[in-house]
This record gives sequence, structure tokens and C-alpha cells, in this order.
Amino acid sequence: MSFLYEKGYKIADFLTLLRLFIVLLLLSFVPGGISNFNEFMTFLLIAWLTDCLDGFFARKSKRLGFLGFWDGWVDTLMYVTIFLYCTIMGYYSFVFFGLVLILNFLSVFFTRNLEVNQAFHFIYILLGFRTLLIISPEWSLVVISWTFLVIIFKWKRLKEQIVNFLSSWKGLLFSKNKPSSGL
Repeated sequence: MSFLYEKGYKIADFLTLLRLFIVLLLLSFVPGGISNFNEFMTFLLIAWLTDCLDGFFARKSKRLGFLGFWDGWVDTLMYVTIFLYCTIMGYYSFVFFGLVLILNFLSVFFTRNLEVNQAFHFIYILLGFRTLLIISPEWSLVVISWTFLVIIFKWKRLKEQIVNFLSSWKGLLFSKNKPSSGL
């Protein structure tokens, strides 16, 4: 257990960096559209696995590594890549894609709030899942199964995140002061 405390943040940094490289690989699949769909999905699942594991290792070490701050931005790039892939395949218009990105950017810029950016992650996931349901029932089952496994694995942390997320949005919508958890 002391190994995780001493080295966990370095493992988390490695996994974040690995996810960044995987996202760049995913971006290279975008122009091919549906022709490399299985490869895109396989590497996306690997990227999601690194996302689950980097947080685990960072929490075990009780500290952030050098890339800890950038983890959320790598996640954002991953989810925007999913949305772009769906757009390239014709499931969303480029106008819609641009409007969502602009809304995401402006929301984060004006609120300076991490939970706002995470809300857009959820939107990108929903848009990607809608596309996935249309393209491939088989991959849909894989992603649903994966999602349930992640929920089971991260249940305690997920409950905390949901409470923080709802509290943050309540603060944004109903108070004059910005929530304290920001970027």
C-alpha cells in the first residue's frame, strides 16, 4: 500500500499522458469515419480505462502529479473528439458542433467552474451514445456494460461527484456568488 502512496501520482500522470496519446490517435481516425469505427471504439475504451485508473492512483497517493491539473482538459479533448467523430459521420451538423463547443467554452470561461465543464462531458457522452445506438447495437451493449462496471467500481466517488455537481449548479443558478470550486 505504501507503493501506491509514494508512486500513485506518477502512475496517474503516466495514465493521463497515455490517454492524451490515445486521444490523438482517435483524432487520426476521425477523417476515416465509419470505416475505422471498431478501432475507434477499441481505443476509446482503453482511453476510458486510463481515465478511471488515473483518478484511483492519484487519490491513493493523496496528491496530484504534474499532469493532474491537465487531466480534466485531456478528458474534454477526448469527449470533443467523440462528438467530432459523430459529426464527421453525419449524425450532427457542423453548425450544431460549433454551437455546442462555443457554449461549452463560454460557460467555462464565464463561470470558471469545473463542474460546468464536466456537465458538457456528460452532454458529449449522451450525443456519442445516441450515435452509437444508431450505428451498432453490439458496441452499445459493450458501452452499457462498461458504464455499469464503472458505476459499480466508482460508486462511492460517483455519489460525492453527483452531490458536488448538483450543489455547484444550484449555486450557479440561484446565488449571486460563484461556487468556491473553480478552475
